[in-house]
Amino acid sequence: MPDLPLTRAHLERGLRENLWTGYSLAVRKAGTAAESAGGDVPSPSSTVPWFSAGKPVTAVGVLRILESKPSLESQPLAASLPELAGSYAGGLTLPQILSHQTGLRILESQLPGSAAENVQFFRKVTPADFQLSPGQAAYDPAGGWWLLGQWITRQSGLPWRNFLEDKVLHPAGLTSLGFGKAEIPIRDRRAGKWVEGEPGAGPGGGLVGSAAQLALFYEKLLQGPLLQPSSLKKMLSPARRDQVDATFGHIVDFGLGVILNSNRHGADTVPYGFGMKAGDRAFGHGGARSSMAFADPDHGFTAAVFLNGRVPETEHQPRMRTILDQLRSELVSA
Repeated sequence: MPDLPLTRAHLERGLRENLWTGYSLAVRKAGTAAESAGGDVPSPSSTVPWFSAGKPVTAVGVLRILESKPSLESQPLAASLPELAGSYAGGLTLPQILSHQTGLRILESQLPGSAAENVQFFRKVTPADFQLSPGQAAYDPAGGWWLLGQWITRQSGLPWRNFLEDKVLHPAGLTSLGFGKAEIPIRDRRAGKWVEGEPGAGPGGGLVGSAAQLALFYEKLLQGPLLQPSSLKKMLSPARRDQVDATFGHIVDFGLGVILNSNRHGADTVPYGFGMKAGDRAFGHGGARSSMAFADPDHGFTAAVFLNGRVPETEHQPRMRTILDQLRSELVSA
């Protein structure tokens, strides 16, 4: 594993230029690892907020349950959550939610709060509330993922957080990945100043942990401890292809709970991509204008990058693309 001096230098330069307040980076290749942290992230082992970069963890939990209960895959949510019977949300299927083809686009802040209040919200909500059509491709930050959490709870008999931590992550050695409060709070740029931002929450945005553990998650995902080969194949097969995402305003291809390499739709414009020269089989997920975690099987590595300092998408996407391109150039040339 190379020491990645150019990537580290780029991240440190960003600190000096006040482009971010801290960073954490981890890369795994051929069983070896390189880790780095700086700024307000004191150590590579520090837990940071991953926001939507944690969605693949929840997706793995869903697929684990389906390994023992395969008939549930095609059933509408109302079959497991009868309180949603007769509602639009109750008619959604797991693949629709996991590939963001629900026609819903719900922020965590739009959910009322308690489980009972959220159920009533979902009994009434329709795509028309978001100027979308039924089944339309549109990235859904939190809504469908709250429903997945309820589905996991109902099918596993455990609170969704306990199932994902105690039955999925921790047995695989991912003991510092979980859902809760990060040691390092996220920073947002407002009026030219860095202020503490809102943390992530729920099964769609609440993952916290070290970059090292999230990079290891992808390595273990490819190696087998987390999913059976047939489940991994299903996860990485295109469930949504060549469709314009109404949230991103760009064509983005999805598997089940993961973004697939969509560079063929514009390597320099695709949001939350894995770099301009990512392998065709690269997959992963980004988080809230601050992070990216992915596997690139064609180039033989997994990586997790966290930048503390959320900025508008028009600034974040180019800066993350530059970092990933620099990182890949050092890894591939080594």
